[in-house]
Amino acid sequence: MSKTANTSSVLSEAFRLHQVVRCSLAEEDPCQGGSHKVLKVVFEDSVQWAARLCHDPNNWKYELRAVKMFQHIKQTHPDIRAPSVFFKAEHPVLYSEWVTGKSLKVWNSQIPLNKRQTLLKDLAEFLLQLWTTAVPPDFMPEQKPRYSAWLTESLDRGLRRTLTGTARWGDAIDYLIMRSMIPKYAGDYDKYTDVGFVHGDLKAYNIIKDDDFHLTGVVDWDWISVAPLPAVIH
Repeated sequence: MSKTANTSSVLSEAFRLHQVVRCSLAEEDPCQGGSHKVLKVVFEDSVQWAARLCHDPNNWKYELRAVKMFQHIKQTHPDIRAPSVFFKAEHPVLYSEWVTGKSLKVWNSQIPLNKRQTLLKDLAEFLLQLWTTAVPPDFMPEQKPRYSAWLTESLDRGLRRTLTGTARWGDAIDYLIMRSMIPKYAGDYDKYTDVGFVHGDLKAYNIIKDDDFHLTGVVDWDWISVAPLPAVIH
C-alpha cells in the first residue's frame, strides 16, 4: 500500500470513529518506534488522536489481544492515567487520545526532589490501579506459571535475540549469568500463584508528564500481559 493511500485510510477511519468529524494530519513529523509509526490526527472540533500503525501488519492480531486487555483495565479504572483507545478489528490501525506533555526520557537526581516526588506519587496511584485489576477468565492462562519459570522464559527471549543478532543491547554471557541466579532469588516466590496485569514496557519514554512532573499518561500497551504477581511488581 502506498504512503498516500495509507494516510488516506488512516484519516477516513478516524473520521468514521469520531462522530463523522473532519480531520487531518498534524504538520509535524510522525513518531517512529521499533514496531510502530505514530501519526497525530487533528479533528475540526479540536480533539487530537494518535494513530498507531504497525510496521508488520501480521502483528495486528497480537495487538488486538493486548488492546482487549487494556480495555478491561480501562473499564475497571476509568480514571487510570492512560489514553482511551478506538479501533475496528478489520482496520489495522489503533487510535487513542493524544496524551499532552513530554516523555520522561531521563530519571536521575538532577531532577528537583519535589518534581520526582510528584511523579512518583502519580505513578504509585497508576500502578495500584493496574495491579489491583482482576484478571477475567478470558485472559487467564491455562496453567498459572511459577515466577521462576516466567523469569526463565523472559531471559531466554533476550538470550535468543543476542544469539540471532537481533538484539539492540545485551550480552549472552550476562543473560546466562542472570539465568543461573533464578533459583536463588526467585525460588521463594514460586508459592505465590495469583496473577495480574503487567504493562510490559514501562520505560521512561512511555511515561508522559507535564512541566510540573504530574503524570499525564502511560502509553504503548503493546506488551501488556498476564504474569505471576511477583513478576508484576518486581
